[in-house]
Amino acid sequence: MVKQTVKTQLSEEDKQKWQQFCQANGMTESAMMRFMMNQVLQDIASNDEFHEAKSNKITIRLSEHEMQKLTTQAVEEGYLYRTSWATACVMANLTRTPVLTEGEIKALRESNRQLAAVGRNLNQIARVLNIDYRYSDKFTREMIQVLDAKFEKHKAMVNDLINKICKRWELEQNDE
Repeated sequence: MVKQTVKTQLSEEDKQKWQQFCQANGMTESAMMRFMMNQVLQDIASNDEFHEAKSNKITIRLSEHEMQKLTTQAVEEGYLYRTSWATACVMANLTRTPVLTEGEIKALRESNRQLAAVGRNLNQIARVLNIDYRYSDKFTREMIQVLDAKFEKHKAMVNDLINKICKRWELEQNDE
C-alpha cells in the first residue's frame, strides 16, 4: 500500500487551536487527523450509528507510574498478562459479574471434583446403612463431626475465594 500525503493551510490562530486540541487528547497532529478522517470515512461507508474497529482492539495511554500499578495489580491478582487483566476489568464492569483467573477456575474445578468424590462416598455409606443396620456402629458421631469439619473448612475456602473475586471487581455478594 502506497501512502499518500494530505496537506492543508491554517491560520496561525487555527493552528494553535489544533495543536492544543491534539495535545489535550494525547495525540499528535498527524495521528488525530488520521483518526478523524477514518471516522468520517467509516460514517460515509456504512451509515451506522456505532462503528467497531475491525481488529476489536482498544488502545489506551498510561503514564509510566500507571502502567507499573497496572502490572503490579495484574500480577497480584494472578493474571499472566496486563492485557488479560484489563480485559477482565472491562468485562467485570460491563457485566457486573466477577471474571475469574485461570488459577481460580482451576481451584473451583478441583473443589467440585473433591465435593463429587465426597458425595459418592456418602451415597455408598447411606446405601450400606440402609441395607444392613449392623454396620451402623462403625460410623461414630466423631467420624461424622470430622467429616462435617472438613466440609465447613472447604466451604470457608470456597467462600474466601468468592469474596476475593468479588472484592477485586467491587461487586456485591449475596451470602447464602
